[in-house]
Amino acid sequence: MTRGDALVIMFAALLAGWSFTEFWGVQGPGATEVRIVSGNEEFARLPLARDTRIDVPGPAGITRVEIADGAARCARSPGSAGICQRAGWLRETGDMAVSLPNRVLIEILGEGEKQFDSINH
Repeated sequence: MTRGDALVIMFAALLAGWSFTEFWGVQGPGATEVRIVSGNEEFARLPLARDTRIDVPGPAGITRVEIADGAARCARSPGSAGICQRAGWLRETGDMAVSLPNRVLIEILGEGEKQFDSINH
């Protein structure tokens, strides 16, 4: 191996490290709170830093929202398809889960940019 080879390998490693942090690293201050909407009104706005459970009433029953370790999720919902629960833990600004039968929306708010404009399943 020559000095040129070592220089190329070192440059490639630095470039790979830089691109990882630039494109997949931490994206700003991040998520700080969760907003829960029931029907057309805001039901609650809670910090992600405090672990809690909250039951949100809706026309189809109760939707349970859990907050733990800086993330929120729909733990239980009266919807038969379970789409709200399958959204999993919401961590990034702009993440959301919706229980359509119960008209409940769970959205992560924060200072960073939303990662996606829209996602279809």
